[in-house]
Amino acid sequence: MRKILSSLAVFVFIFSGCSNDDGSNITVAPETDVTYSKGNANAKVVITVYSDYECQFCAMFAMQTLPQLQNDYIETGKVRLVFKDYPIQNHEFAQKASEATYCAGEQKEDLFWQMHVDLFADQKNISRENLTELAKKYEMNVQAFDTCLDSNKYRNLVLRNKGEGKGRGVTSTPTIFINDTKFSGVQPYENMKKAIEAELTK
Repeated sequence: MRKILSSLAVFVFIFSGCSNDDGSNITVAPETDVTYSKGNANAKVVITVYSDYECQFCAMFAMQTLPQLQNDYIETGKVRLVFKDYPIQNHEFAQKASEATYCAGEQKEDLFWQMHVDLFADQKNISRENLTELAKKYEMNVQAFDTCLDSNKYRNLVLRNKGEGKGRGVTSTPTIFINDTKFSGVQPYENMKKAIEAELTK
């Protein structure tokens, strides 16, 4: 888990994505500050993904593109992946789903990523009740999970992540930064591969 400082994007590629940006600024101080990442902490290339659990295009990235990136670059130590929340305003359960992943991660770090994958895989069924059902599925301490989720413990963290994204020019999901190269929306894997290879050769 590592905190990533905001940086300016220098290139923009626009494809399909979810958008409903209200244009407001978000400035909050989270009570608990945590960031989940995968891969080599000292990797030359950092991919930062701003995503919404109810966005169909985010699910496409998570289920189709990310596995290729993980196989080719993350597991080989060339790239580190950092996940950031960006719940879209008109997605009813996106905010709570993001909070739920952190409540799961409290009990075991791997459970953050397990819930992350399962939410995207079955995003049409996301609801408050479904989040508790996932906790039961993972054999978590369900009472502790529900207490965490209902207390809004991670609400400000999720909002802070969204505010950080706004500061970097994010207005839709998924938005992916490969170091300072910004991709808005679903991307062909080859586009991302070219950007990664360009960064690795610098």
